[in-house]
Amino acid sequence: MILPNKHIREEEALIGVGAILLTKISSSVLLSELWEQVKEISNIGNYERFILGLDLLFLLGLIKIEDNHIKKITL
Repeated sequence: MILPNKHIREEEALIGVGAILLTKISSSVLLSELWEQVKEISNIGNYERFILGLDLLFLLGLIKIEDNHIKKITL
């Protein structure tokens, strides 16, 4: 479910969800604002997949979360 395979397309895997979320995150965005931006995207699906996508981005070191704000880590 994290990575695509022959049964799960890239857009449906969590890595695809994370990619969508990463494109929507500006320098800093509220969690609720980000959810409002992406909740209608069919690949995100529901709030649980939204949070799992954010968890994956956090574990990969691509975002940080401080005081309900999500910030993109720039290298």
